[in-house]
Amino acid sequence: MHTDRLLHHDPSPHDHPDHPEKPQRSQGLRRLGITLAISASVMSLGMVGGWISGSLALVADATHMLADTFALGMALFAAWLASRPKSLWRSYGYYRLEVLAALFNGLLLLGIAVYLVVEAAHRWQDPHQVNVYWMLGLGVLGLIANLTMMSIMRHAHEANINMRAAFLHIVGDTLSSVAVIVGAIAMLLTGILWPDLVASFFVALMIVIMAIRLLRESIHVLLEGTPRHMNPEIVQKEIFEKFKVVKDIHDLHIWEITSHLFAMTAHIEAAVKDHDETRRLIDGLNSFMREKYGVGHTTFQVEPVEKNLGASA
Repeated sequence: MHTDRLLHHDPSPHDHPDHPEKPQRSQGLRRLGITLAISASVMSLGMVGGWISGSLALVADATHMLADTFALGMALFAAWLASRPKSLWRSYGYYRLEVLAALFNGLLLLGIAVYLVVEAAHRWQDPHQVNVYWMLGLGVLGLIANLTMMSIMRHAHEANINMRAAFLHIVGDTLSSVAVIVGAIAMLLTGILWPDLVASFFVALMIVIMAIRLLRESIHVLLEGTPRHMNPEIVQKEIFEKFKVVKDIHDLHIWEITSHLFAMTAHIEAAVKDHDETRRLIDGLNSFMREKYGVGHTTFQVEPVEKNLGASA
């Protein structure tokens, strides 16, 4: 009588890549470091300029960049930790730190948005005089710096959710700078102060939208949800169609450890007769999931159908 076989697909270390984008990851670290230096410099100028000019929109932009500088630093630290080798105690390494950093950055963005809305509401009741020329000049400087950072991070943000969080901060800063410039021009043309507050509300709205998107994505990964590009029902259907010996699939789990690093486990009931036939099925399932969906960590427990029938008899 056959016993249940717990078979792992790990015939060679090449079948289990630690991460598919290590060269891109290293390049992302360098780009993140350059971006952090630019952000810290422009943030310092923005803080001074916002205090001198009295512009809430400029203060909002500088505050956002202050948070972004902190977030970029945290993202850089998390990315560096994630590059450390795995161990027996941390078999997947430190990749989840990137997801935690992204989650924290999302919460930080929401906090910034709340601060801006509250401050804008106060200033709506008690308007402050604004030095429009300082506001416009620093807005243009901030826009140039943010566009430069976006250019530096244009490919690195595709590497993982941590880099994407950093990139979203930069996108938010870019929109903030545009809002500052538009508000300053409107104030120059009309002489009224409310465009500064409108620009602040706009910045807060953009921050909220990006924060919610980032929080949803990071929470989905932390809850070990199925990767967005995969549908478990379709995966099962494709396995049945490709591997005719498979009769049933249960306890199917597909999850995302961090961006582009996926894992899968499943119990497979199959009409297999011996160890060699079972091994061929396992190898075929491994190749299919790796080539079709990019899943590099798979574990299949094969349960021969004959055993189940004999037990029920």
